Amino acid sequence: MSTPAAPTSDRLSALRPARGDGPGRLTIHALITGSSFLAYILARMLDGSAGLVMAAIGASACGWAWLFARALFDPAPRDAVWSRSVVAVVALSGAIQILAPDEGMAAQVAGNLYVMSGSAALLLTLIEPFQTHGRRLSRRETWFRGLFVAGFALLAGASVLGVWLTPEPIQIASATFGLFGAVVAIAYRLRHPLPALDDRVRRPATEEDRRLGEQLMTLLNDQAVFADPDVRIGDVAARLGESEHRVSRCISAALGYANFNRLINHHRIRLARHLLAQAEERRTILEIALDCGFASIGPFNRAFKAETGMTPRAYRAEALARPTADPACPARAGAGRSA
Repeated sequence: MSTPAAPTSDRLSALRPARGDGPGRLTIHALITGSSFLAYILARMLDGSAGLVMAAIGASACGWAWLFARALFDPAPRDAVWSRSVVAVVALSGAIQILAPDEGMAAQVAGNLYVMSGSAALLLTLIEPFQTHGRRLSRRETWFRGLFVAGFALLAGASVLGVWLTPEPIQIASATFGLFGAVVAIAYRLRHPLPALDDRVRRPATEEDRRLGEQLMTLLNDQAVFADPDVRIGDVAARLGESEHRVSRCISAALGYANFNRLINHHRIRLARHLLAQAEERRTILEIALDCGFASIGPFNRAFKAETGMTPRAYRAEALARPTADPACPARAGAGRSA
């Protein structure tokens, strides 16, 4: 039984997207955060409509700073929808309270919403470095996170102090300090990228984990439950008569997969590879993707390329050009689901 290979880490891995081309999550949030801090600074140096526009843009700085912190300490390839929603609320409410007339209801509602969402973003930024995501931190990483917390607490304290003291110089100095801190943080992460989620420390498999792993593999190979696009770990656990926690534990410890989705996708891609290599197979790539358990062509293409290094179309062309037969057929889907 083969296990998925762990991704190779290098100096630029923290800035690369998990799939496809283009800038990675950390790069995007570093640029946006830096731009929002710069707009915040310019807003206090410019007058008239230009200063007003810069202030509306800079109001979102606390939200973007949180997403930047998440990208620093969470190796996930993309943001969760809920985190983007929080930042959208911060950005929109902040801009509305600045651009709307002071006496209007919209400005009052937006102002209250901005205070609540902005405060939540600041608190979440402070909490983010404490999220280890199941991995053991090195001493260097622990020090980095401690310095980040200390620096951010100092920045937040100076910003609050600026409300009562001379606001403009303190606010400009705080934003400048935040911008400098972001540059230092991303420079550190470039030199010391986070390991991918697959590289987290796993506990050794027990005999019970191995037994359950064998049962799970039998279920996948004999009944092809992976071909159901709606299959969940709870469904598999129910069939095995085990808890979701124990099934999840055996997947990582005994079978070597990062999570349930990786295991299921591996089996789906395994079947798709066999079908794509058959000269007599007349189904389109989309039909094969659907029959193997993928809900649409996009996730199939990404998962296929991540596992094989090739697109399904290129794989089919190369496989059909080979004179040798494809390896033994894996478990097939019980019922087709062609589009």
